[in-house]
Amino acid sequence: MDHFSPVAPAYIRVLVLPVGQIESSRFSLFVRRLQSEASIVSLSNVEHQGNGDVNSLSPTTFPQGSLLYRFSAAAPSEEHEKISPYEFFREPLIILGVVDGWRAVEEDSKKQLAQATAYLRERHPRVVHRQLVWLEDGDDEDVKSISSEIRVTNANEVDHPSLRSAVNELSARFLVEFSTYAKAVQASPTIQTPGHTAKGLHRHSSLRESERRPGSGHGDSSHASSPVEDGRTSDSFPTGKLPPLPATSFDQMPSANNVTSTNYQRRESEISTQSSKSKTRARSFSQDRIQTQGFGQSSSQEKTRARGKARVGIVMGSIYMMSGQWQEALRLLAESTTISNALTDHLWHAKGLENMLVCMVLLFWSGTEFKVPKLCDLALDKASASKFSRGASNPPGVSRESAESAKDKSQGHRLSVVIPGLARKILSLLRSTEGSLELPSLVFAEASVRFAKLLATLNATNGDLTYEKVRGLVVSDRDASSSNAQRLAVPFVDIYKPYSKASITEILSQAIPFGGDVLATSDHIRLLAGIASAYSVIGYDRKKAMAIKDAVTRLTGALMQARKLGAAEMGIHPAASLSIDTGADTLLAVAAEGSGLGNLMIDLSNIYGASTLPSSRTDSPIFADINTFGNPAIKFEILRALSGFCEAAPDPEGVLLMTSALLRAAGPNAAIDAAPEPVCNAFSREEQMHLATVISRTVAVSKHLGLANVQAVYWDSFLVRAVELIQPTGTRAVLDRTKLNGLEASIDQLGPGNPLLYDPNASRPGTAVKQASVLIHGEQSECVITLQNPFDIPLDIEEVSLVTDGLQLTSQHEPTTLGPMRFQQVSLMVDAAGVGSTKITGCRIKMQGCISQIFPIVTKSWAARPPLTTKNIGLDARPKRNVDGAKDDLRSLGIEFADVPVTVIEGMPSLVFEPNPQLDSGFMLLEGELHSLTLQLRNISKVSASVFEVVDSADVLRLERDEAAKRELVVPPGAVFPFHFQAYGTAGIATTQVNFYYAASGQGAKHARVTTVSLGMTVNAALQVQNVEIMRSLRDPVGVIQVSLDARNAWPRSLSYVCQFDGDEEASADGCPISKGYLAPGEVRRVHQVMPDSTDGASFDVDVEKARQRFLSRFRLKWEAGARSGVADLQTPNLSPESLRALQGPSVQLAISVVGHEASSKVKVAVGSFVRVQVTMKNLGRRGAPLHLQLRDLMTHTARPDRWYLVAGSLKRLLSPMAERQQRAVEFLICPLLAGALDLEVRLGELDPTDRINWHSTRLQSLTVYEEERDEEGVGESEA
Repeated sequence: MDHFSPVAPAYIRVLVLPVGQIESSRFSLFVRRLQSEASIVSLSNVEHQGNGDVNSLSPTTFPQGSLLYRFSAAAPSEEHEKISPYEFFREPLIILGVVDGWRAVEEDSKKQLAQATAYLRERHPRVVHRQLVWLEDGDDEDVKSISSEIRVTNANEVDHPSLRSAVNELSARFLVEFSTYAKAVQASPTIQTPGHTAKGLHRHSSLRESERRPGSGHGDSSHASSPVEDGRTSDSFPTGKLPPLPATSFDQMPSANNVTSTNYQRRESEISTQSSKSKTRARSFSQDRIQTQGFGQSSSQEKTRARGKARVGIVMGSIYMMSGQWQEALRLLAESTTISNALTDHLWHAKGLENMLVCMVLLFWSGTEFKVPKLCDLALDKASASKFSRGASNPPGVSRESAESAKDKSQGHRLSVVIPGLARKILSLLRSTEGSLELPSLVFAEASVRFAKLLATLNATNGDLTYEKVRGLVVSDRDASSSNAQRLAVPFVDIYKPYSKASITEILSQAIPFGGDVLATSDHIRLLAGIASAYSVIGYDRKKAMAIKDAVTRLTGALMQARKLGAAEMGIHPAASLSIDTGADTLLAVAAEGSGLGNLMIDLSNIYGASTLPSSRTDSPIFADINTFGNPAIKFEILRALSGFCEAAPDPEGVLLMTSALLRAAGPNAAIDAAPEPVCNAFSREEQMHLATVISRTVAVSKHLGLANVQAVYWDSFLVRAVELIQPTGTRAVLDRTKLNGLEASIDQLGPGNPLLYDPNASRPGTAVKQASVLIHGEQSECVITLQNPFDIPLDIEEVSLVTDGLQLTSQHEPTTLGPMRFQQVSLMVDAAGVGSTKITGCRIKMQGCISQIFPIVTKSWAARPPLTTKNIGLDARPKRNVDGAKDDLRSLGIEFADVPVTVIEGMPSLVFEPNPQLDSGFMLLEGELHSLTLQLRNISKVSASVFEVVDSADVLRLERDEAAKRELVVPPGAVFPFHFQAYGTAGIATTQVNFYYAASGQGAKHARVTTVSLGMTVNAALQVQNVEIMRSLRDPVGVIQVSLDARNAWPRSLSYVCQFDGDEEASADGCPISKGYLAPGEVRRVHQVMPDSTDGASFDVDVEKARQRFLSRFRLKWEAGARSGVADLQTPNLSPESLRALQGPSVQLAISVVGHEASSKVKVAVGSFVRVQVTMKNLGRRGAPLHLQLRDLMTHTARPDRWYLVAGSLKRLLSPMAERQQRAVEFLICPLLAGALDLEVRLGELDPTDRINWHSTRLQSLTVYEEERDEEGVGESEA
């Protein structure tokens, strides 16, 4: 039940205490069950007990009523007990002793139980009823205990009906005792007002001790009986709370002299300032004084008796109200309050009005028809009153259900109209001039909070109470009574109504305690909490936060003072009291009971804009921009206050939560870059070190006490800035076989082929394909993580692991320290749990003293920026986010996260080179010499290796293997495989690296590895070749090539040489002799060699290098020097352009023929006839330069060639360039004049830019010229 509920005066306070040995958890569970399951007991479920007196508080009198219990395990303070019976709900009326049944079976336990019962009777003698409750786990346990106990079976089972049955029986017994108590109160002549000391009244009492009756309530307290003692009911009234007897003479009244009146002033006035004391002494009237209009003692005594009777009637009305007899209570209160009003007894007038209001609210909640007393009808005029009175009867034609519903609405509306004026009337009476010195300030303050909540509920319903809202007030249902629920639209003019928020705020402002108010710390804190709750109902969050902040500050001071006092009593330092007095169970209990405080602290920080606290502990990072809303200085003050409160509680989780929030709020809250500008921190280095020390100390103390899970949440959301998988190098490097096969260009071409063409995907972010890192299953790889630390404190990293989306990656990490104000790289070894594709999305990192959290990868720098426009003001300007620390929430702020794609492949073999001592120092060979050597590789893995390619960097090694081994070489696991090579001596080569490319044995291996072996060699010169010239003979009919070169013997010994072409050292079939000889040391000789032309004039090599390589493959110059032999290097000498053109062959194919004659070597023509010589050309190369064609005869025996033939036109032709593969024919017309042989030559050349002719093709044609009359035959055709 809510302490500040508007119906709190109707609560019956029950003090629940453990009796005997009982577990704390079992007792706490039982108390919680009482609060949740048995707080409201209907009188219809309570059996009537007693002698059947009609004036007793029988439950059958008003079965619609209910008993409202407020179960608590904490006893009230003496200040609260002094206010009773003015406010009955402050003092416990029932003591409930809880006994654990299975522990109280033994005889010794029974004795202890009896002693505990006697202690309860002695310690709490003034309560109305004391009762033992026997807890049992089952249903059939044997009970042997003290008489009159109440059994509760299945005590640990929630919602078991045995508990409500036990409370019903308790209620029946309590009502019997309460009836006796009511009789004693009714027999009292008056009730003392709280704040007076009963000493003066008792001193002037005219009643003698012998005149006290047992029923009057003035008997000795030692004779008061209790059901826990003998089971009988008690008719005695406790002595400590006896109502004072009225004065019997005018002189006995406090107004008789000023000296006596000052003794009845309240304790608060005694410690106030001197000015307030003077004002107090100047008062001439008190609550017990009356203004006499006549003289004589009889008139004064009559009014005093009437006032005392009215007070007793108000207390009796309170008793009936607490007993559930709300209709009878309303009647009694109306009669007595009317008398108090007439006698100007303001405090009791106010109490009567408040209890009447509570009765009306409870009657409306129970659905019972009632009539508002005229004394409470302050706001209704006669017209409205008649309206409601007419509405009480059912109109004709209206059903009974509709009439009852209309009746409920009518009563609710009438009550709603009464409440505002009645509440103001009550508060004005409580703070009147006379009342301000009679009642403690706590009474008025708590009453103000109760009425503020009632008016807030009225405001939530737009001035018309509903059953749901009233039910929320009675049963303390926050959802039903909160203003956050659905509410009616309030017109603008309603802000001036008495239940408006402004009016409620004015009432609450008068309830706020000030420095002059003498309140206990518990009352002060409880009052501030109630004020904050009322502000929360009307939606005034900032005022609520101010009240909570004051409560936290006051509570922190009280807790620290209590710790100091306890440490002083123990003779230790206050800082050491936590580890000595407090255990893990205590801290866990504080944490369990403080879950509401945690939410309250989070709500408080959010109101001030310090939204740096997580709503729940999560693995995701928490981002908060403290500059978005609110004043940073106020936020830091709030967080410091909350941190001090948690440290004083003690609440280690709260300390860690608030301290990490302070560091998070003071940091840059950004992904910083590597710029030289310093990072801005709101706290100094010393303060940051202090906060870090608080976290470390709290975690250490919690671990010492057995709370290993109490850890902080790390305060930097951008801890991880980059993640990179280091690819293996050396023998463990992994290669892509597709790139080794020449497909690298097509795979890497991610951009458009033509830069001038528009590509719509070129500007899209994320369209480029990320290169996936490769991991090998079963092998560890290094991963480098870049971390940032923008704070001035070093941080110890305990654990680091990778978070993946897909295949899991295991890692190993050694603890390290992250230095202050820097970027730092951390290495860890990673291994995959399986084979497949995965993606690294973040890192799970555990800092010292912090929980393990998942941090996303933020590669780009980012910082929050204030909005350019202001869209909201006040609390509406706070940033709204769905889930704290979620990735989607951070992405909405513009923070981009990176990921690292990873491909895990099957296990791969690993080959290592077996050292060879003979090759450690290298080997020597001559230039062009072949040297045999062997390299051995060992497979150190568990996978067979298939070597598919062996190459060396200098291209001087050739692998030797037979035909059977031409397929891939397989090296089994653990085996050693030899590779035989032939090394070729090349000038200038001192080292070479042999690369063995291998993969896992089997088909479809997409990845390979390479093992590299470095070899050192010394190459000495032997036969050197220089000045190589290559010429082509144009007139040679065979088509040969002439090679000339200079051979020099650089070896200090004689050597022989021999030229070789087409692999034959003897004369070729074409009759070309082989050149050979001997060279002395240092001798240089010009060597000539003729070799046939492979092109034969019918082919042309466009690629010069290809023609050169074809020539070198045909021609070799071998040498021998004793046991050494080799081939001279022809790759090194440079060939002239003419030699290269000779190797290429003619670019234009040329043919000559005589038109009209068959292609033959003998062409006969007559003297004087016209001969058409046709030259056919075909371009074998690319489009070249302009061509020059010339026809001439080869007659050299005459100086007058024009006497032998005539030419029609010119013998020289200039032709345009020919396209590739283009053919063209050119004709020459000649006329022979003399008989004989005529040899014609066709020459074709190209014109260079300087108009120089480069002749490269020649063809010959012979003609036999004869005279017809002599029929002479000419000589046959020949070719030169």
